[in-house]
Amino acid sequence: MIGEQFEDGNEICGAVVSVRQKQDRIAIWTRTATNEETQIHIGKKLKEFVDIGDSVKIGYLVHEDAKQMDRRAKDRYNV
Repeated sequence: MIGEQFEDGNEICGAVVSVRQKQDRIAIWTRTATNEETQIHIGKKLKEFVDIGDSVKIGYLVHEDAKQMDRRAKDRYNV
């Protein structure tokens, strides 16, 4: 990602920031959803870089889960 801040940079495919009225969203697209250790590491680094406190939970939602017809997909991992 920007500035090559992530050690797992080869796992990151892209990112999107969505500014919304109720809640802003940062999405990081990764290659391998099943690699839990790497996804958690990326999430921890993201929290560190944007100064998100430990009390704030961020979730990892798998694309295949998110594109299902019902919009109640659950986070697979949490950091």
